[in-house]
Amino acid sequence: MQNLLLVNLMRMGDILQTTPLIQALRESRPGARISMLLNESFLDVAKRIDVDTVLPFPVHSLVEAISGQGSLLQGYHCMTEILGSVGGEEPYDLVFNLTPSKSAASFCSLIAHDACRGMWLGDDGSFQAVDPWAAYLVAMMANRRTNPFHLVDIWMRTIGQRGPRKLEMQLSAEDVGRARALLADSGVDPDRDLLVGFQVAASQKEKCWSESEFVRLGQTLHQGLNARVLLFGVAGEATLCEEIGSRIPGSISLAGRTGLGELAGVLKLCRVLVTNDTGTQHVAAAVGTPVIVISVGPVFFRETGPYGEGHLVFQARMPCAPCSFHVSCMNPVCKEKIRAEYVFRALVGLLRGEDGVPEALPQDVSCYRSSFDEEGCLAFTPESPSLDDRQLLVHKGFWHALLEDRSPQAPGEAPEDRPNWSRLEALLRRSSGLMHRIREAGNGQGSKAGQLEVLSGNLGVAEKEMKQLALEVEDLSPLIHYLFVRREALSVRDPLRFLQDSSSLYFNAAEQIKHRFGCDLPGKEAISHG
Repeated sequence: MQNLLLVNLMRMGDILQTTPLIQALRESRPGARISMLLNESFLDVAKRIDVDTVLPFPVHSLVEAISGQGSLLQGYHCMTEILGSVGGEEPYDLVFNLTPSKSAASFCSLIAHDACRGMWLGDDGSFQAVDPWAAYLVAMMANRRTNPFHLVDIWMRTIGQRGPRKLEMQLSAEDVGRARALLADSGVDPDRDLLVGFQVAASQKEKCWSESEFVRLGQTLHQGLNARVLLFGVAGEATLCEEIGSRIPGSISLAGRTGLGELAGVLKLCRVLVTNDTGTQHVAAAVGTPVIVISVGPVFFRETGPYGEGHLVFQARMPCAPCSFHVSCMNPVCKEKIRAEYVFRALVGLLRGEDGVPEALPQDVSCYRSSFDEEGCLAFTPESPSLDDRQLLVHKGFWHALLEDRSPQAPGEAPEDRPNWSRLEALLRRSSGLMHRIREAGNGQGSKAGQLEVLSGNLGVAEKEMKQLALEVEDLSPLIHYLFVRREALSVRDPLRFLQDSSSLYFNAAEQIKHRFGCDLPGKEAISHG
């Protein structure tokens, strides 16, 4: 029996989003024992997903040990205890680190294992990825605007699996019973009332839709459909929910009144959830409730939106959308562009079972519908794709071919910045050729041995140009970053093999650019792979 460990030290929504990966592991490795290491604050979530063993990571205890007096020794003892609880007599057959942080990667490197996936630390302490899709995820952490893949699909592709799948969450009869009792105590009859859920808060204020638009939507739902609006949130959001709810006739605030089971039970009784980017959207998706996400601020819905078919996402069409996590916008007009009447029309379409998105939206607002593409990956498709939407599709095909080492395809739709892709192709071919020549010189083949210093200097110049290109052209940055991440993960124990593998890495990327985008090389700059 195989023994597998998933390490996910992130939040509730991220844990729920591992459930398609767990399904894939169950199918590909029948009889395997799957354990999950997670933040102790989310044990209730782990009890409701299909894992055999839940291993709590005492984050708070570790932080207190490190920050207290005599922190070094206390932190060491705390880490030793955690490792003792995680490790067994035999190494794990596979440890999959899903947490994109150096601290998690460092911890995972201390766990005995035969194979690993995801993010790890190299021998020199660098943050590395041991497979192409994990390297892609590392590269995209700094280039999220150009990422066309959902996090769930990236994780599954890392182990060679694919969708379509769905989020899963075990919902007991007790959960549903407590949810019904909670609603009954509030004067709500889920068998007669049309219930619509609102999640009006989020982890960052920048990710929250306009409160006034939530109010207008709730009022329209009451007036037009006689709907009952249920406002969800934690205890600290109760004041906000009560304030918004006081302006929506018939609404009920459940903020601070639901544990995870009650929340899931009530969401299952709702016809639709309208939400900011929060973990609540993933609970709704896991229990089968359609979700409408208002994507504002630093929300990258293609990566973290509701996973499954038939969900809707609204986003303003603006050059700055989505904005960076490191920016606090002083004039978030994206929140005002998405109006309550647009969301109401979309919600009515979901209630009627319509497949599309609302028509006749203004040019500065897009509505996307989730579905699965021919590759089994989640896709968010608008009624009228923008230039950015089309370019993301172009890049999506390119990444599939590159990451899965497919044969280069005939030219398709060329990117808008085709000249810059041609520049990158030339630099990749030049670098690949130089690495090949350095390898020959390292073998001492004839007079080339004396050229080693010159060739190495030329390679440094070419790679410096690539780094500069990554700074200048946003669409090229993830590919260049990815290639450097992949190079860092190659073994340097055999320098000549390292040069060969690095040369092949660059050459294969250049071939994909050439064949997919039909780029023409600028004269003599292109040096063959050899």
